[in-house]
Amino acid sequence: MLKLYYFDIPGKAEAIRLLLTHAGMNFEDVRFQFADWPKYKEKFELKQVPVLEMDGRQYCQSIAILEFLGLKYGYLPKKDFTKISKIMFVVSLAEDIFNKVFPIMWPGSFYDPESREEALKNLLDQSGPIYMKAIEKRLKDNSSQKFIVGKKYTIADFALIGLYRTLQIDQEWNKAFADRIKSKYPLAHAYAETRIRDYNPLYKKCDTRLYYFDMPGRAEMIRITLKHLGQPYTDVRIKPEDWKKEKTSGNFELQQLPAVKCDACAVSLCQTDAIMHRIGARFQLLPLKKPEKTYKVLWWCNTGKDVMDECYKFSYAPVSEDKKKEMRTRFFENAAPVFLQAMEERLKGNKSQDYVVGRKYTIGDFYLVGVYRAILKDPNYSEFNAILEKCPTLKAYLEKKDKEL
Repeated sequence: MLKLYYFDIPGKAEAIRLLLTHAGMNFEDVRFQFADWPKYKEKFELKQVPVLEMDGRQYCQSIAILEFLGLKYGYLPKKDFTKISKIMFVVSLAEDIFNKVFPIMWPGSFYDPESREEALKNLLDQSGPIYMKAIEKRLKDNSSQKFIVGKKYTIADFALIGLYRTLQIDQEWNKAFADRIKSKYPLAHAYAETRIRDYNPLYKKCDTRLYYFDMPGRAEMIRITLKHLGQPYTDVRIKPEDWKKEKTSGNFELQQLPAVKCDACAVSLCQTDAIMHRIGARFQLLPLKKPEKTYKVLWWCNTGKDVMDECYKFSYAPVSEDKKKEMRTRFFENAAPVFLQAMEERLKGNKSQDYVVGRKYTIGDFYLVGVYRAILKDPNYSEFNAILEKCPTLKAYLEKKDKEL
């Protein structure tokens, strides 16, 4: 288990917290008050924090930890020396700003009121603008203003967001900087506000809502995934009679459900598969860097979706009851056994029968269990029972995961 030790403030640990969170790593965020510091101090090599514990070893020095994790999880290139230089410039710049700001902010610092006021004025009027112009220039020169270097997260982004969060904890500082940054450095302001939204769940600022009907259906796999990840959300269940009005309200892009919305994060998502892909990529539940493994995961998602789609066709198609019965008979006699037997063989061929791909959870597992709850175990589709009896590995997996998740 990863452990990160620091005071109960953003500070020099915040960039590390952000990186670990973005990488989808479970870690214990050990926070303590300044008064409790003597209880921890002797545990650490340099008698300072942050300290990261990993695999029985302790790592200290915030920038060294950030670089180590950046290399480990892909947030720092290993061969592009020009990009490394740009990234480390920003990391060092953020460290310089922090070292100037924090002594002034911290009530227990060495500044007396008079010298503190002078240091604050110097920071706001002299050194601060130099730093901010450098950040603004690098954002302007970058190929994407969404990130400070390149087109994806690097440790430079985590360093800047961590610094931004540290400035936000004090209302006086937040007000002193907010207006200046917004008016004089629009790219930096837009960048900070956009990137900080990625971490609204971490900062308990999310108002994520999942909209669907009061049934498992196409939303169940999303519910299972969010629950497994411990991501807070509101499960908004819409009554069929209310959906007619909601459908044309303009709140739902394709006039269909499920939909996921979060005003704080400026997020509005639809399409079950697209939502699952986003969650999977965000929380390391879809191995995008391994195409063959990604294919295997998506095979389970798509095959589960095929089963669900076929069942909904003969259940809700605008055709006669005789036609529905014919469609149902054809599906359960021909297609359903093929789908489930293929799942049985794939599961038996996996390294572990506790997961559909590999040895840990992917969106394939959550999708399949969602289909099980929505369709396979639904009494309205009781024909699946006989087919599952011929697929013992799949049946055992589904029954076990239905209890666990």
